[in-house]
Amino acid sequence: MRLDEAANAIAAVKTVEGKARAQERVLYDLLRAREGDLVEFCSLLYGPALLTPEQVMSALHRSYSIFPEEFELIEGTPLVPSLVSESPDECDVTLTIPEALHLMQSIGKGVDIQSVIASMDKISADVLWRRALGETPAIPRKRLLRAVAHGGGKYTPERLTSALAVEPLEEVLLKAFKGELSENFAIEPGHPFKAPSFTAWRYWSTPFEHTYYEKVSGPRYYAHKVQGEVFLYNSQGEMVEEESPRITYNGDCIALVTQEGDVLEWLHTDDEPEIWKGAYEDRAVAPKRVKDGQHLRQLCESLKEGEVLRLIDGDRAHIHNQHKGGFILPRRVYELPLLITEGKVKSDGVWVSLKIEAMDGFDPIPVGYANVKRTSLPNNQVLRDATNKFVWDKLEPPLVGSFHALRVRKGKLEGANLVALETSKGMSDVMQYGDLWSIDGNGQAR
Repeated sequence: MRLDEAANAIAAVKTVEGKARAQERVLYDLLRAREGDLVEFCSLLYGPALLTPEQVMSALHRSYSIFPEEFELIEGTPLVPSLVSESPDECDVTLTIPEALHLMQSIGKGVDIQSVIASMDKISADVLWRRALGETPAIPRKRLLRAVAHGGGKYTPERLTSALAVEPLEEVLLKAFKGELSENFAIEPGHPFKAPSFTAWRYWSTPFEHTYYEKVSGPRYYAHKVQGEVFLYNSQGEMVEEESPRITYNGDCIALVTQEGDVLEWLHTDDEPEIWKGAYEDRAVAPKRVKDGQHLRQLCESLKEGEVLRLIDGDRAHIHNQHKGGFILPRRVYELPLLITEGKVKSDGVWVSLKIEAMDGFDPIPVGYANVKRTSLPNNQVLRDATNKFVWDKLEPPLVGSFHALRVRKGKLEGANLVALETSKGMSDVMQYGDLWSIDGNGQAR
């Protein structure tokens, strides 16, 4: 399939007027008409990045003589639109999709970026640069699956998403067109599948009504026992060469295991083939529950370097809701002594905002804000007096508070949480602004 042909088809889908279903119908018709090109079409839209921004900047330096000290002039400007703007409106060069992807990869090996830019028109460049740099694809995967699900009418979008755990996208689409997918997703010994994804959790509260946790410091594997022999697969459903664990269950089964071979969850046994669909307490060997937000903060503090928490919904299946498994929470920043300099009541009357500052030498400098429920404010008269108005009011004198943060980014706290007032500490105990920069990126941004 030619690059320009695919790019023009994608542009035609995106410019369809009306509701999302109208775009989905056009996309479905396009895919059905080009079933033989599905592999190449999907490779143009989805996959790992082919280049890093640093490789592109290095190539621009080689071809356009942009020097490192000039890089900051374009920092903050979206890179893809800038690169697309350099391509011609029309181009006589005809590339196939594999040729175009290979050409993009060659930039990292020293090929002149000018020749690459000149070899595609702007419409093609937009699709290809997104793919090359790992940006949001021209057509989101979710939209494509919904188009096939709604167009064919046989499978739900959720069923197609779960099918991706077992087979690549293009195979799922082809089977959906032919009606060859089973109605329901199932986990079976000997049939490898991808692990569910765990997205970042950015709050101090628990994500589920019944939240369980697991401390993770290494890879997790799926052990499939089939006719007495154990096969080990990684999170991508690929067989690995690690020493297979000793599974004591006498029969075909699947278990989630640690790197050391310890069983964490039973997902399939001859006795309970659908145990993976059950509650976490039923399938986990040693379930551990998060009691509340305070317990979650304590767990964060106890994490060692390299450890993260997996937060699991105790009421859901091992794989659920668009192939999700739960949330992941890295080690966060805690015990930051900082100044509380101003306060106010938020418009809802329930929460108050506190302005937080660090010391830059002997001068305070703002580094973020913390939101606290009025009913949870420490019993301090200065603090309560400063949080009785809907406008900012200075604390006289400022107070020192101990804070946790989801992360520190460019010297600013994100998701600051007031743990306690440190009434015994003074200005000399407040954290220096430069020290915040030294932990920049800790927490979720690690």
